[in-house]
Amino acid sequence: MSDWRLILDGENPAPYNMAADAFLFALAEQGQSSPVVRLYGWDRPSITIGYHQRLERAVAVGRLDGTPVVRRITGGRALLHDNGELTYAVAGNFSDYPVLGDSLGDSYLRIAEAIVAFYRQLGWPAEIAHRDAPVSLASSRALQKGCFAAVSRYEVLVFGQKAAAGSQRRGRQGLLQHGAVRLSPQRPHPAIDNAFNASDLPATPKMFLQRRELKWRLAESLAAAYGVSLVSGSFSVGERDTLLKRLVDFENLAPADF
Repeated sequence: MSDWRLILDGENPAPYNMAADAFLFALAEQGQSSPVVRLYGWDRPSITIGYHQRLERAVAVGRLDGTPVVRRITGGRALLHDNGELTYAVAGNFSDYPVLGDSLGDSYLRIAEAIVAFYRQLGWPAEIAHRDAPVSLASSRALQKGCFAAVSRYEVLVFGQKAAAGSQRRGRQGLLQHGAVRLSPQRPHPAIDNAFNASDLPATPKMFLQRRELKWRLAESLAAAYGVSLVSGSFSVGERDTLLKRLVDFENLAPADF
């Protein structure tokens, strides 16, 4: 059984989180590391936008009210992150580790299977969407819909509602997929056209587990989906130094006067 790295990170600023995931993607592309599963949180509610989005179309800049906005290296639409989610990243070299998936769909499906298993442990009847749902996209001048506005193939549904969001970047031989696994609804945010607000999702006793225990359960579900063992650790001093040098590439995009 192959050993992969597990990094249980804390609650970090948005630029750090996106710089860390970009660093893991760079390692994967270079084949310098075994695959990595990183689980982390946010030090405050934050918004990430897709790599190709324009800031003014992704969020209502004048309504941010201090909420930081950073750009992902992956695609997709704007996503609000808060402490009601578990955020994951899976990065690795798919040439060296074919189990990661030899296509975008294969990779999404494997991670979706892990998230479904995680939710079912908590008593939620999760399932995988097997086709795209229609979405009413914004006009060329309007604010684009957020990530939870529509369900795409291989995303995870709970009681028929999208509960986990993910986006992926594939290079020549490395991939990064990261995403949000919701545990509770979000408060509506005036700067984003769509957030996870399924207030009718029921709580279960297991939903009140300590956050660290929930991270471990998600990590175990990912390990089972890939058929690997996860070795818990952290970024080395050298890795963290390199990572921190990349923070400038992920500065808060929100204008200072907002």
